[in-house]
Amino acid sequence: MSQLHECTFNKDYLSAATILFIENNEKIRSEATEIFTAFFRKVLVATDINDAINIFKANRMDIDIILTDIDMPDFGGIVLLAELRKIDWDIPVLISSNFSDPNILLKAIKFNLTNYIVKPIQLNTTLKIMSDIMLKKQQQKELAIKNNELRQFMSILDSYNIICELDLNFKITLANDSFLMNSGFELDELIGLHFNNKNIFRHSDVPDIKIKEILVNGKTWVGFSKKMTKAGEFYYTHSTILPIFFNDGRIKKFVEFSTLISKYENEIQSLRKHIFLLKSENLKNNSELRKEREHYYNIAHNLQSQMDENVNNAQKNLFEVYELKKQNAILRDKLKIQEKRFEEFQATIMSGR
Repeated sequence: MSQLHECTFNKDYLSAATILFIENNEKIRSEATEIFTAFFRKVLVATDINDAINIFKANRMDIDIILTDIDMPDFGGIVLLAELRKIDWDIPVLISSNFSDPNILLKAIKFNLTNYIVKPIQLNTTLKIMSDIMLKKQQQKELAIKNNELRQFMSILDSYNIICELDLNFKITLANDSFLMNSGFELDELIGLHFNNKNIFRHSDVPDIKIKEILVNGKTWVGFSKKMTKAGEFYYTHSTILPIFFNDGRIKKFVEFSTLISKYENEIQSLRKHIFLLKSENLKNNSELRKEREHYYNIAHNLQSQMDENVNNAQKNLFEVYELKKQNAILRDKLKIQEKRFEEFQATIMSGR
């Protein structure tokens, strides 16, 4: 096995990966394992078929790549590939062989090989191949994440928007459920109808030919649309029409995303009238409340005045009673004095006799 001289691969992709290395030659296995350990996050080593299958089953979720010797007695390498592929068809598998028997490679290819390494193994080449595999695997993961996000985004758009797809001739090729529900058309009635069909689309202010020119030049049109239902009624949307491109920049199709503004313009007018009536009713109610408040204020004021007058009269009467009591007490004192004088006078007369 040749030694590694110059690094021609990205070590970062290997440092995050786990490899299952299967080799029945002890010398090759020992040398390669020592080098792999320096580059991979984890190296799992197997010496034969049973050992490899058991390790793979126990660590299946952690293993990122498999490198296996194919030169085993009685086509043991092919048997191992068959067993591995029964468990996982997609995990990257590389084989190493001296290819003394050309039939081995032909048999191995049927098991979805990722690549092959010719013995003696060139470590730099082998690590570069595995680094490229991990790079591709990482890109596939990122692509899967983006595709999942895109599906979620499209699902949200589809649930909240009226969506219609047009071909390069501006004929309808697809419409979502929201479009069908609001328009009243069946899908087969819409397929093939033209973008400027006045029974369906009526874009406000901007002529259809101008919108087409904008879209054909790869730009997006945004504006208000007046659409007609199958029953001949109008509904209104805020629409965005944009081109969808191939990877090479050519326009593939056009898609219109529309948000329903109001199904019927009369509903808006009715709502405005209702709001006006509510405001008028509130104004009327406020005026009546103000009059009622003034009425009760006057009553309260009159009651307070009467109470104040009654209190004043009561205080006056109490003062008069108090003065009468004082005068009465004075008269009683005078009367007692007179009575005493009379008794003294009467006693004097009686003693003179």
